[in-house]
Amino acid sequence: MKRSKWMRISLYTLLGFIVIVALGAGILWYKLDNTIDAMYEPLPSTEWTQPVFEQEIVQEDISEPLSSPEEDKGPTNVAAAGGQVANPVTTPVTTSETATNAEKLNEEEVDRLLHPNLDKQDPFCILLLGVDERPSDRGRSDTMILLSIQPAKHSALAISIPRDTRVLIPQRESYDKINHAYAFGGTALSVAAVERLFGVPIAYYMKTNMEGIVDIVDTVGGVDVDNERSFTYEGVTFPKGEQHLDGENALLYVRMRKEDPKGDFGRTQRQRQLLSAIIDRVVSFRSLGKLPHILSKLSEDVRTNLTSGDLFDLATEYKSEIKQIDTLYLNGKGRMIGGIYYYTVQPEDRESIQDRLLAHLKGS
Repeated sequence: MKRSKWMRISLYTLLGFIVIVALGAGILWYKLDNTIDAMYEPLPSTEWTQPVFEQEIVQEDISEPLSSPEEDKGPTNVAAAGGQVANPVTTPVTTSETATNAEKLNEEEVDRLLHPNLDKQDPFCILLLGVDERPSDRGRSDTMILLSIQPAKHSALAISIPRDTRVLIPQRESYDKINHAYAFGGTALSVAAVERLFGVPIAYYMKTNMEGIVDIVDTVGGVDVDNERSFTYEGVTFPKGEQHLDGENALLYVRMRKEDPKGDFGRTQRQRQLLSAIIDRVVSFRSLGKLPHILSKLSEDVRTNLTSGDLFDLATEYKSEIKQIDTLYLNGKGRMIGGIYYYTVQPEDRESIQDRLLAHLKGS
């Protein structure tokens, strides 16, 4: 009798534990689903147009190439009072002698890249945006990374786009720094600007507010990074080598640009390093109890046009397939045009990047 009684007690205890775990998992899944719903922000549906790699005519003298950028003073063709658009200082030329406009994608290929079937592991491009957004100020995009994902080749290509890259802003048809596209038209215009820069359809984006990094890093107990070179930024010194950073210092660590000999490229490397460190902390066992707060912060600071189903497919169908991430570099020169610093890229360099990305997406 006693043995039977203890067996019943053990069985009931086990069942109770299973119920509690199931309820906890259900609550966690409910919170996760609500977080993804809060993060979801679709892009407006637009028709794809093959961009022209135009040759610019500059109406003012261009100085010699510069080694380091000037301070970003905001969109260069918007007046301080009322944001009125002024005439751009340059005019694009799109004649057959100066433009590259080959149709390298047919309609079926464009449709597949814009609307990939993630359940079938279709290739696609996603734009990662890190923005400096504050109340009553849309801000600008500090980080722009384009990823080409190709499961058939078990690989991804990543290209960081310097924030000062000079591009003909879609819809406005005037030249400006590519990070100002976000100030003019938010995520949609940023995506369109990168599509025009490289001539590749972009299916998805993921945007995060850099200010939100502080709370997320503090919630997971800080992050560990390996700093490539010693530097001081806003009174905080970051020595060379491994170190543990809290939220405030993590944000400073990825914001420094001028002292880095690699400029925007160096800063982007630190941003990717920090992102990887955050992911390692979030998925670790010790962060499980902090997931509700982490999810709350994600719902505040992250936006994407990936649905919950898309994210599930990426986690289950793509994660194990991507075994290698290669980096592409955007060749260009720093120049002063009309008293403003730009990172200028020649049409042939843009087309070279397009060819690499399309070859990767097509699996060739």
